[in-house]
Amino acid sequence: MRVSLPCRRALPAALALGPALLARVTDTRAPELATSLIDEGPAVVLGALQRRGRVVDRAAVEAAGTTVLRRCTTGTAVYLRGRALLFTLALPALTTLSPDTSPRTLLNRNVRGFLLGFRQAGLMAHYFGREWISLNRRPAAVLGFELLPGGALLIELFAGLDAPLALPPALATDSERAIDRWLGKAPAALGELFDPGDPLALAARVGVALAERALLPIEAVPPPEGAPLLAAPITDDDPAPEGALFAPPRRVPIGWLDAARDPASGRVWLGGDLLTATHALRTIAEASASAGGRAPFEEGEIALDGASVADLIAAAREATRDAMAR
Repeated sequence: MRVSLPCRRALPAALALGPALLARVTDTRAPELATSLIDEGPAVVLGALQRRGRVVDRAAVEAAGTTVLRRCTTGTAVYLRGRALLFTLALPALTTLSPDTSPRTLLNRNVRGFLLGFRQAGLMAHYFGREWISLNRRPAAVLGFELLPGGALLIELFAGLDAPLALPPALATDSERAIDRWLGKAPAALGELFDPGDPLALAARVGVALAERALLPIEAVPPPEGAPLLAAPITDDDPAPEGALFAPPRRVPIGWLDAARDPASGRVWLGGDLLTATHALRTIAEASASAGGRAPFEEGEIALDGASVADLIAAAREATRDAMAR
């Protein structure tokens, strides 16, 4: 496994590592890990498919001086205040770390090295199939992923050192506050659970455990040079088409599923809090929105956590009906 030395990075540069590493592993076919120590904020990092206006209250974040950025991995928003770690893991294939990985078990198999690293640091670490990892029985690290059509996989793992990753209620919209993202548990910062010591040393220890768990030798490499600054601050920029007509958001196991139809092109857009491959989501939206269209995937055939294929098809068809009725 190619591992770059953990180091301090500005948040936009740390987020830009994701697409840069994805591009590199697509060429080299060698797994890569880069870890960033972020020491800034406050900032909200949205998932790739989340609508800003559904997650954060614009007036509240502006009044609080909170930056809002978007990452390239899907999943839910994280709130960063003080120091935090971002682990950026890029794999050339689903099965790189664990040969028995399938789309259904993408996160279950690929977070095991992270769990081992946290356990070696003295924490109880578990993954229960959500968008977060439990440390000492508290939600403490949030996951996001993106999977390319060619099979390359990116996993990002955020862990707050000084403050939990939960979005403060004062910055959230009513629909965001309505979700119990942590299943009744209080999220924790690593500093609440144990003494992490030097966070860069902790990050290096987790990286070594990740490679050892997969029985991969470690090769020290420099991080990608000149990674494009893809994670620029956003205002109203959203992944949905401008002027899209939205159906009512649909409640799914992980938060909300959003669906809309672009009146200009007639295309359907799907997004929200779910963890999935964005290219597969586009395929489902195109197929299920057509009259009598059949689902292009069966359950378990695509990487999808937090919703079902049936949820996606129903949401796309509802967006089509709502748009045509207006």
